[in-house]
Amino acid sequence: MMMREAQDSKDVLMRLIRRWLWLLAAICLGGLVGLWISSLLPPVYEAVAVVGVGVDYGRTLPLDDEAMRHALDRAREVFLADETLESVLRAYGQTGDQVATVNALRDTLRLSEIGGGWELGVRAGSPELAAELANTWASASLNALQEAVGHAWRAADLQSKWYIAGCELLPPATPPEPAAWACSTSIEEYDPDQALTEIEREAVLSYGILPSMSFSTLQDATPPAQSLTASRALCILAGLLLGAVLGLIAASALPEKAPKR
Repeated sequence: MMMREAQDSKDVLMRLIRRWLWLLAAICLGGLVGLWISSLLPPVYEAVAVVGVGVDYGRTLPLDDEAMRHALDRAREVFLADETLESVLRAYGQTGDQVATVNALRDTLRLSEIGGGWELGVRAGSPELAAELANTWASASLNALQEAVGHAWRAADLQSKWYIAGCELLPPATPPEPAAWACSTSIEEYDPDQALTEIEREAVLSYGILPSMSFSTLQDATPPAQSLTASRALCILAGLLLGAVLGLIAASALPEKAPKR
């Protein structure tokens, strides 16, 4: 049994060696088919804008790697937030189903962290549109981040007053009464209950951005000179692999002609 299997394997191998031209032709034909299919696909262009981030260590303690990672992740959320992308769509007069439109836009975006900032890549069918969308996305993100920093400073200011006033929640004198805030120091026009509500509100609007962070445009997007070649290369590679598989099957399965006597 084992000798029969070894003989069959040897026969298949010899058949493939004798028909190597078939295999080569099938691979070349598959690559040409992949190239033809890729030519039918519409071109895709990607434009890239760069947004930088800085931390003013004169206003905060030094951050370890974990704290810096957390701060950058909070900023990343602002770049991809629905509110940010909706402002990009409004700049182009997009209306209708906002959820579907925002999700479609998000599928064309690439946000990559680099040293000292992010690359904001946008793919589109024309180089000019890709550059316009990338710059609009960068501008909308900067506005959202700067607003978040403003809310972070507001929350920090309210919280500092809270500590200065020495406010603490005291249990009620009688059980039916609710607990109340009591402050050891009186600050003019400072209501602890209202301040607590405002702190929570400002903390939500800050998206967790550190008040000591700053953002700026490092590079505007320009129309790319060439389209992306990844899709064409994948089509050609797929064609080559498919041709190789079909060539192997054909070369090993088709029976050989019997020798003439």
